[in-house]
Amino acid sequence: MSVAWLLEETRADAAVPRGPLFEADDENWRASVERISPAPGLQVFLNDIEVRRDFRVEPMSLPLKEYVTSQVTLAGGVEFDFSGGLRTRTSPDAAVLYRPVSRAPVFVFAAGTRYQSVGYTLDLGRVERLFEGEVPRPLLPLVDRDSTQSRCLTISADDAMRSLASRLFGRELRGALRRMFMEGAVLQLLAVQAMAASASSSLSGIAQGRLSGREKSAVHEARDHLLADMRDPPSLAQLAEAVGLTERRLNAGFRLLYGATVFEVLRNQRLDHACEVLKAGVVSLKEVAFRVGYSHVSSFVHAFRARYGAPPRQHMLTED
Repeated sequence: MSVAWLLEETRADAAVPRGPLFEADDENWRASVERISPAPGLQVFLNDIEVRRDFRVEPMSLPLKEYVTSQVTLAGGVEFDFSGGLRTRTSPDAAVLYRPVSRAPVFVFAAGTRYQSVGYTLDLGRVERLFEGEVPRPLLPLVDRDSTQSRCLTISADDAMRSLASRLFGRELRGALRRMFMEGAVLQLLAVQAMAASASSSLSGIAQGRLSGREKSAVHEARDHLLADMRDPPSLAQLAEAVGLTERRLNAGFRLLYGATVFEVLRNQRLDHACEVLKAGVVSLKEVAFRVGYSHVSSFVHAFRARYGAPPRQHMLTED
């Protein structure tokens, strides 16, 4: 295997593009709102807010008509006040999917509460492609391009949905690994929300299905394309477009053929390369962890142990 990309690393791994980081600490609240752009047409918002008095606030600038937006609440709650009189409330038990038209909803906070949530916006084209043109009935009003009214769908949230959302707050990954993880997590989150909204198992993908010969070839081609540039791999959307599959079929195909998601295949290959470099003894453990895509050595050691059954140093000793 070629590990030249890791040995010859001379620049920082491609970072996940970040937008404005909003922070406040005043009589109204202590707030931190981080906006991240893991892929074209996708933005993730990490919200952590302590509310000191009742007040209303408009959110950070958001795309409107051509995007679907969601909020999954991990702690506390907030009311959304849309134009036209539409109102809803989100809480740890109730996630929301919405599509504002004329303006974003106003957030209505109550004093003495903490609000922590993950939000995302995803362009309509990717939403439609994710469901292969068969958008579940409850979500149809959200993707109606001719709609002139804001639309909102409240969904029962469970532990699985909250756990998936909370992982987006994680800082153990960096660069390409974090970008691909976040992109995949949001698409999975939307699929989980759609299943909850439709109370149907029809969106579980093709885990029990089969791939055609052409699809198998496309998935193999996608893996080659994914690993061709280990320093800066393509996004899920780019990968699916390159091989002529929908993102849903591509994800399912990876699970069927490789027993892992696209993110896991990339992560495992990077760990394999890290193993080879560490055995050669030419790069320090800390530097390898950083180059491979981990923010902390402890996170790298945990992932390495999970893959090889032993921490990096012990593995090197037993293999040499």
